[in-house]
Amino acid sequence: MRLQPRSLCMAIADKLRERILAHEWPPGAAVNDGDIASGYGVSRTPVREALKLLCHEGLLDAHARRGMTVAMPSPEQLREALALQQWLTRFVHEQAASLPADSMARDMLRMTDNRLQLQRRPAAAPSQAGAMEHGAPAMAKNAMSLVAQQLTHSPSRVA
Repeated sequence: MRLQPRSLCMAIADKLRERILAHEWPPGAAVNDGDIASGYGVSRTPVREALKLLCHEGLLDAHARRGMTVAMPSPEQLREALALQQWLTRFVHEQAASLPADSMARDMLRMTDNRLQLQRRPAAAPSQAGAMEHGAPAMAKNAMSLVAQQLTHSPSRVA
């Protein structure tokens, strides 16, 4: 897969974020940096940096001496994220004319939406047919409906 010429770490983070939000990796799934690096044809360093970014966004959880897993927000975190999403949506809508596209409020709303998307059920499983790019399956569409309960996925190993 050919990545864009901007920061390699950011490009990898964008691709991994898409895969997480498309539910290619369910909440609780272990993330293997070596397999990801091999799949994208890069060293582990930019992959590790990308994983750190996704950890800061709340999409991955870091575990000492055990690596990272896709985040599994608790019911309390989901309630908080829903409240934040409602407030931020209202704020962004009210301030739309004066907020720049890269405003902190818009970034926070995107991160909150992404966190909630971890708990949405995909409309369809990611397509295994179609173009394969260095072993990465084609991305599923983000047509998802919000569920108000925790998903019951067993942790699995992903690359």
